[in-house]
Amino acid sequence: MDVSIKLDTSKFDKAAAELKKQLPYASSVALNNVAFRIRGEERSAIGRVFMSPTRLTQNSVLVKKATKRSGVAKIYIRDEATKGTAPSKYLAPAVFGTSRNEKRFERALRHAGLLPAGMYAVAGEGAKLNKYGNISAATYTKILSQVRASSDPTQNATNSKRSKSKRGITKGYFVGKIEGTLGVWQRVGYKRRRSVRPILIFVKKKPNYRKRFPFFRIAEGIARRHFPIELDKAMDRAIATAKRR
Repeated sequence: MDVSIKLDTSKFDKAAAELKKQLPYASSVALNNVAFRIRGEERSAIGRVFMSPTRLTQNSVLVKKATKRSGVAKIYIRDEATKGTAPSKYLAPAVFGTSRNEKRFERALRHAGLLPAGMYAVAGEGAKLNKYGNISAATYTKILSQVRASSDPTQNATNSKRSKSKRGITKGYFVGKIEGTLGVWQRVGYKRRRSVRPILIFVKKKPNYRKRFPFFRIAEGIARRHFPIELDKAMDRAIATAKRR
């Protein structure tokens, strides 16, 4: 005489099937919630790391949302810009701690034969910096025009009286070596009080940036802490919604 006990797995099989059915949707919801949390923290970090970042820089971290089919959410730094250099390029040195890339301004000077091979331009003591701690694009454009290094020949200043009068010859920019220092200088003052001030200094050592924007560490830390929690919440909501149908 015996008694047999059998486990009825039909309910478990049904529940497992329901979990499997809801997993792609729940995982995409969880991934997107975590991705936008990462984006928020990355943007906050930019505000802490960089002095008065521009709006483009502050909002440069973007999200490509996950779908049920892709199962991947992407957090990335904007790789294009309407004008100027893309954030992904100029922020790379701060993320990876690499050497600064050659600037378009430097390429223009080099192409014009004004910046020697192997040298780079860094801000001098006389440079006027904007609120973001940089020389303005307008100043760079003016310098290239006055030293005749603009990629657009029509933008280059000439030696005509009209051109000199327009820019104020006593306040013009020029490339030269003064007291052994090669760079871009600006004439200031008038008549007997004329002098020059260093706007950009040419240096042989390629400027380096230390790694100070922990882009990957921030993302990995948030994903590790919050994805399991977000997935549990998303699965609970998905299953609850399915039961009400």
